[in-house]
Amino acid sequence: MDSLKDLHSLLRWAVVLMAFYTLIRSFIGMSSKSSFSKTDNLSQVIYVSLVDVQVLIGLILYFTSSIGFRNISLMGMKEVMHDGFFRFFAIEHITGMLLAFILLHIGRAKCKRALDGPAKFKTFFIWNLIVILILLATIPWPFRKGFEALGWF
Repeated sequence: MDSLKDLHSLLRWAVVLMAFYTLIRSFIGMSSKSSFSKTDNLSQVIYVSLVDVQVLIGLILYFTSSIGFRNISLMGMKEVMHDGFFRFFAIEHITGMLLAFILLHIGRAKCKRALDGPAKFKTFFIWNLIVILILLATIPWPFRKGFEALGWF
């Protein structure tokens, strides 16, 4: 289980880097009114695939680790909701990540349906910006109170 948790922790950096890479690429393409290239498509596919793998690993951890779903059943919802650390992992983190996952897939689908390059870039830029904000808000960063002791960083 620790290796899966370590992989999940490490993979977040690849997700964040690809999120910003595709955001910058979309902004440049939108600003310069460029055509949408195979490289643009590939970067989005890699980004979405990384998020898909990250969510799959996260769901496995959520249902098997001691700080996910099991906490709700062991501690009870009332106790989980009153403990910021457990509430974050049992409720906030998974909700934010699933929302980001859904919005990223919607943005990617809308981008593929857009008619020209600038429209594709603009569509993905807007949806990806929303996704990035959610990701940044719900990642368990080491500066969050009480998380530094986990040793995941």
